[in-house]
Amino acid sequence: MSSISFGSTRRGATLPLTIIVLSLMAVAVAITFSRVSSERSINADRKAQQGAFAVAQSGLSRYLATFTTMPNSLGPWPVTTTYNDLPGGTAQIEMRLLRDSTTNMLPAVYIITSRGSYTAARRFNSRIPAAERIVASYALWTPMPFDLNGAFTSLTGVLQNGSGSGGLSGVDHCAGAAGGGLASIPGVAVPTTGGVGAPADYSGSTAPIDGNPDDAAVPIGTPGAGGTAKDAVGIDWAGILAGTALTIDNTSWPGSFATWPVIKITGDLTLPSSGSGILIVTGDLRIDGTPLKQWNGLILVGGNLLSNGAVNIYGAIITGLNLKTGGAVTTQSVGNGTKNYQYDSCALKRALGHTGYMQRVRNGWTDTWPSY
Repeated sequence: MSSISFGSTRRGATLPLTIIVLSLMAVAVAITFSRVSSERSINADRKAQQGAFAVAQSGLSRYLATFTTMPNSLGPWPVTTTYNDLPGGTAQIEMRLLRDSTTNMLPAVYIITSRGSYTAARRFNSRIPAAERIVASYALWTPMPFDLNGAFTSLTGVLQNGSGSGGLSGVDHCAGAAGGGLASIPGVAVPTTGGVGAPADYSGSTAPIDGNPDDAAVPIGTPGAGGTAKDAVGIDWAGILAGTALTIDNTSWPGSFATWPVIKITGDLTLPSSGSGILIVTGDLRIDGTPLKQWNGLILVGGNLLSNGAVNIYGAIITGLNLKTGGAVTTQSVGNGTKNYQYDSCALKRALGHTGYMQRVRNGWTDTWPSY
């Protein structure tokens, strides 16, 4: 008996199946490669954004640390600076003045933006630009604190001529401004030759002295280059003379005082006119009152002061500072005629605005500042 075979007569079924499997594998590899590439690109973008943020923030912090003097309110604005040596990229800084400091001493307000470009990022497409990020911060110019012993401080004593004319007042002349002014300070501060408990080195009528205390000058230590009074006056006179403690705007008498400049005169000076700012005289200062002259701000005198006739000083005045550097100041500061030396916190803050630091406004920082 012959056998019957039931086997299939179709051939080649394995080849299509293999092609299908290979196709599926190719699709899987393509999908895997696409996902890996996409994740790699996303991670690179994220890293680039973080790098751009770090560069922008680094540029902003570096710029804020560069300020040693108050920016010129006259501009030109905006002020731009570029840092090309930051780790990972460059930062372009732009600062604008939003509000200048006012007569009642509302502080100057600025907006500072930093555009960071992260050039160290690895890019997988040459058409993709470098990552950028912009951060910004509002900032205030904060003047350095200034410790005053009195409205009129002399390291050589004061000889006040006249019969109670004028005033030597520690009552804040800024009381009419917003905020009502600060607490009163001594009208006159001088050394005392007789030691603790002895009268201060002040000659003349005490009636013009006003403030805290009233009708009396306060002693601040013993006189002379070897005394303690010079140490009670917290001024870096050596640094001022060397030009390192203050940035000097003028070394001769300026034609305008609109910016409240810092003026340093080497030697003696007869005050040419009224003005405002910080006046530094390394020698003696003479003020003649015809016509009436007025100074708003701070006056620092290495030698002594001779004031004749009517004069108004709103702020503070300190004389005899050469004693702090071992110099000899042999005579007393003399005030003749009708004069008015009065403490003014607003004028001092405006004048001292040249020295200070830029301070960020709390909650005034923002990320991704809009740019057009």
